[in-house]
Amino acid sequence: MSQPQNVVVISDSASAEFARTLMARWQLEREVPTFTLLNAELWGHDRVVSGDVAVIAPMPRARLEPVLRSLAASAIAAVCASNDPGTLAWARSLHPRVRVIPHQDAWSDVLVEFGGEVLAERLAAQNQHFATLGRYMVEMRHAFNNAMTSLLGNAELLLQEPGAFSARVREQLKTIRAMALRLHQMMQRFSSLEAEMQIAEEESQTEKPPLRKSRAV
Repeated sequence: MSQPQNVVVISDSASAEFARTLMARWQLEREVPTFTLLNAELWGHDRVVSGDVAVIAPMPRARLEPVLRSLAASAIAAVCASNDPGTLAWARSLHPRVRVIPHQDAWSDVLVEFGGEVLAERLAAQNQHFATLGRYMVEMRHAFNNAMTSLLGNAELLLQEPGAFSARVREQLKTIRAMALRLHQMMQRFSSLEAEMQIAEEESQTEKPPLRKSRAV
């Protein structure tokens, strides 16, 4: 029931190796998301970023600023790596929602750990949403089926009186009967919903597997 999770990697031509190293490191994890690569050199001021986590490669502050401004206007979690102490301090002060890390040894471990935590939290929230929706639909299924049975039964009874209605009214009654049957068939598809809902609840309550420890940077 869950949607594929996506990591957005934002880099420029000078940091192309950053994206390759990050994706290769993530392949070592048990859960590997999909990746979307964006070029910061082609960034527009009205750029909208969608995904679960944004990872920003080291880049000049002038190129980094519009990227961070776009991310600030979205709900996506973001982490930024940089080699420049001044850029690190600047990003931390102006964009507190963005996690900023030094681009040093074990940087890929830190980024994957952060991304894994965010993805796990988003997946748990998504599963909880599906579980809540599933409970509501299971509760309403019986009432809906009762209403459809009544509608279908009355349409059938009226159609058994051929001389009571004009041809136009009979066609409308046939349409009502056909739509009632279609809705009834659609509701039958929810017969497995309780099982799926239970699986979603169990997944949301399962403790996250311990993440690989990384050296402090």
